[in-house]
Amino acid sequence: MPPKIGIVEGFAFENYKNAIEKHGGEVKKISIGDEQATKEYIHQIHGLLLPGGGNIDPDIYGEERHCGKSQYPNRAKDEFEISLFRKAIEKNIPVFGISRGIHIMNVATGGSLYQDIPSKILTYQKPGSDDPWHKIKIQPDSQLNKITCESITEVTSTHYEAVKVVGKGFVVTAQAEDGIIEAIEDPSKAFVIGVQYDPDRMWIDKNRPELGLREHAEKLFKAFRTYAIS
Repeated sequence: MPPKIGIVEGFAFENYKNAIEKHGGEVKKISIGDEQATKEYIHQIHGLLLPGGGNIDPDIYGEERHCGKSQYPNRAKDEFEISLFRKAIEKNIPVFGISRGIHIMNVATGGSLYQDIPSKILTYQKPGSDDPWHKIKIQPDSQLNKITCESITEVTSTHYEAVKVVGKGFVVTAQAEDGIIEAIEDPSKAFVIGVQYDPDRMWIDKNRPELGLREHAEKLFKAFRTYAIS
């Protein structure tokens, strides 16, 4: 029986759905709801994928919003996903956070974010760039390293936000050349990994998505599915 992977509805849902189904997972679409909804959803899934999307309300991690530098936050969605993540951790459900997902994971554990990376890191690739690919260095002996068998690789990501202060229980497992944190994981859990980049868009050829994703991305989605049934 295939593992049921919960994916919060929103940005690029079909990309995540296709990646999960390709590796034998069944997708459960999660709609934003109240606290009771998080309890119900968490009993229906074997793995949780927190996807990309808008910026998180800085008030949640104790900062003021930088006016004009970030999208207007959706507080209800932020709180829903944070609650969902915490319940998944309590039940030892594997979690894969992508883009906004890593930010939710970090904030949910007491961490904070850079709200506007381009104003802090002058070399950072700005959203909307034609060439968002950049190199990252993966920490040896990290779970990310063991899954991908890579120490240096290229990924694609264009974001305004990034992890600043790392949340409790997480360790940094990948960074870009400009110092931006590109991946975190909880070494005490079987699979709780967050990535700044977008493995769902790491196509071999962006003009021919039918060719599939690059090996790094395929390995991540396959590992996530495997841990969801273990």
